[in-house]
Amino acid sequence: MYVRFLTFKANPRRRSELEALGDQVFKYVKSLKGFISVHFIISENANEYGSFSLWESRADAISAGQSIRAKIGGTLQNLASGSPKTEIYEVYKPGI
Repeated sequence: MYVRFLTFKANPRRRSELEALGDQVFKYVKSLKGFISVHFIISENANEYGSFSLWESRADAISAGQSIRAKIGGTLQNLASGSPKTEIYEVYKPGI
């Protein structure tokens, strides 16, 4: 299992737009191959945002990233302050 971790900065006044985008992303990613779950995160000072999504394989996580960028990349660029950062990590679950 792999996690796709995305972070970016944005103006706190854009929070409702970012939440609406998160809703849109969720509706889209749940249909992609290998999708397990997605969670959206907001820093306490509300100027850092992100998401972490779980995927069955590294290939699924990479493919999903490309697909998501094609679908909402322009919208996210308009809302974010600077370029979003994406990392992919393997997930270790103890006791399995």
